[in-house]
Amino acid sequence: MTGPRRHLAFLPYPAYGHMMPVLPVVAELVARGHRVTCFATEDFEERVRATGAEVRPYDPPLSSDPPPENIDADECARAPLKLLDASTAVLPTIESCFSGGPPDAVVYDTTLWLTGRLLAARWQRPSIQLSPTFISNEHFDLSAQHQEYAGRVDPAHPAIVEFAARLTETVGSSGLRDEQKAELFYGRREFTLAFLPREFQFAGATFDERHAFVGPTCDGRQEDGWQPPASGAPVLLVSLGTTVNNRPDFFRHCAKAFADLPWHVVLALGDRVAPGELGELPPNVEAHRWVPMGAVLAHASVFLCQSGMGSIMESLYAGVPMVVVPHHPEQHVNARRLTELGLAEVVQRDEVSPEALRDAVARVAGDSGMRERVRDMRQHVRAAGGARRAADVIEERLRTASLEVR
Repeated sequence: MTGPRRHLAFLPYPAYGHMMPVLPVVAELVARGHRVTCFATEDFEERVRATGAEVRPYDPPLSSDPPPENIDADECARAPLKLLDASTAVLPTIESCFSGGPPDAVVYDTTLWLTGRLLAARWQRPSIQLSPTFISNEHFDLSAQHQEYAGRVDPAHPAIVEFAARLTETVGSSGLRDEQKAELFYGRREFTLAFLPREFQFAGATFDERHAFVGPTCDGRQEDGWQPPASGAPVLLVSLGTTVNNRPDFFRHCAKAFADLPWHVVLALGDRVAPGELGELPPNVEAHRWVPMGAVLAHASVFLCQSGMGSIMESLYAGVPMVVVPHHPEQHVNARRLTELGLAEVVQRDEVSPEALRDAVARVAGDSGMRERVRDMRQHVRAAGGARRAADVIEERLRTASLEVR
């Protein structure tokens, strides 16, 4: 530890794509001697406890249900109000956990922006916003990008109107000064830590010193539980992550596509499709609910995935090019960045077939230019610093931000 022992409150959003990058940072801070109180839902309590942090429950629990299969403009309009309800509902429980005195800093997921900023302002403590995906400034607007794929949100939508009224009421009754209320809305002085390298961020060079790009927090250690095929066949890893994995038909397409080809296919199904649902698999295809991703990617030639940011960062950390099948607006934005940088090929969801998947994987596997670009990005991903740099950034924020919140 490079400074005094501090007490940090962590408010991660309890979904895999948000929680998993945070846990190594919590573990690193605890290892440096800091006290960390981390809020979680029941699904993640044991994982948080394993970091050495003190676990506290979100009460009422924040939803960790996967998003709807199809996200349109109406769903995008309703989502902020749902999140506002959840964010304000947990405030009393979080405050009561610190009745003996506030923590030294609030570290919160960008999804819980109101919760984190409001608590930090009330306690007059510095805060750090965590983002598992792209962040926005005047040169890049992530919300606007989402709407390109989901449809434009009508500002007069009843849910948007109610959201604005409820947010105004919440901030207005917060007991804060007028300038603090404005900061709650806009976060202009907020410090943001993003779990991707600057080189992958849209308009990355335009973000100032209030933004730190630390990359993924996986450390590349090889997990046990999987061995490459003795045949020496190239390995294709297939995963739809944790939010869109209820697609047995997709996994069947993958098995059929490579049944008679010299590939060894590893299907990581997740918790909503059982291997038995796929029927009899070819001898060169193996299916599991879970595989150690790092161990498989260390031997993979191509990664076929849904273009979630966690999957992308793991693949780039390992230096593996991708074929991506985006489902949700955020995944479409991710896929756009991958193709801009020449790191992946996209197969649209409504174009998925055994033939389309087979052809895309073959093109990616044979593209030497793409492999070289992926190797270059791997250097940026690994140089970003991961969990150690994230902990350094948080400690530096504690040293320099104390006067800003007074």
